[in-house]
Amino acid sequence: MSEKTDALRRLQLLDTKLKIVEGDKLYRNYDVQKKLNHIQQKKSELSKNSEEIKTFYKKSSGKELDLKSIEADINKLQLQMNQVKTNKEFGAIKLEIGGKEANKSVIEDEILKMMTAYEEMQQRYKSSEKEIKQEDLQLEELKKRVDTDLKALESEIVELKKKRADYETALDKDVLQQYQRLVSHKDAVAVVSVVNKVCQGCFMSVTSQALNKLMSDKDLTFCHSCGRILYLDNGKEE
Repeated sequence: MSEKTDALRRLQLLDTKLKIVEGDKLYRNYDVQKKLNHIQQKKSELSKNSEEIKTFYKKSSGKELDLKSIEADINKLQLQMNQVKTNKEFGAIKLEIGGKEANKSVIEDEILKMMTAYEEMQQRYKSSEKEIKQEDLQLEELKKRVDTDLKALESEIVELKKKRADYETALDKDVLQQYQRLVSHKDAVAVVSVVNKVCQGCFMSVTSQALNKLMSDKDLTFCHSCGRILYLDNGKEE
């Protein structure tokens, strides 16, 4: 393998590693954002539940006012019943009181059900509130772990970039341009091995001329099919 090809192959290994580490860095940031989004959604739902509880409470309070109004009507009718002079009037008021009592019974049942539902809503709200507080604590712990991981990854990125710069310095401008051009057009794989006379980039057979050039180890050799830089695999790959 020529010195240029070996340097480019090692440069590609560094670029691959760098890409992986930078991806890990983005992924760790995503972990925090994902947890944060989850908590924000929970808080939004909690706020919505709070408004629903307030609306339900107002509705319940309205039912209690209706009950008090009916009770006041019944009291008035009972007073009137004590003052009537004929059986007809007495019977009419008694009938009206019976209707009011029936309505009162229905409203009392509704209020009882609403009170039970209201208590359940409050319990769910408190339970959700407790869960969110716990998730907030988990988020803080996650942030600490991610921050530690990110510092380690950033340190690794700096080291990889330093090594990469050393390889770039050892290569001339034209060779680097050829490499960068291939990286941008060949899915970031610019340097590939030849195994059993087959290019491992496009899996096409290489020419005899290319094989002879590879064995001479004098300069860069390109695949006639895909244009990638070739090297012979001696079975001792890193």
